Amino acid sequence: MGRTSVDAGDMRWGWTCPLCETDVSVSRDPGSGTFRWECDNGACDAIGFGFSSRRRARLALREYRERYRNIYR
Repeated sequence: MGRTSVDAGDMRWGWTCPLCETDVSVSRDPGSGTFRWECDNGACDAIGFGFSSRRRARLALREYRERYRNIYR
């Protein structure tokens, strides 16, 4: 399998939402069998879905956070 060499960070912990700084949960979507991340704040609509693994979902979340931060610099 061709795994990317990008470091996913400490996989024991999640990250925070780029929009509201609330904790983000990563879970398996039972309908599709893929993984998704979703902001735990009920008022925030940030979500990412369709990832093949938890690692890929967390990498995508980190990339999204970095891009979002760079918008307002």
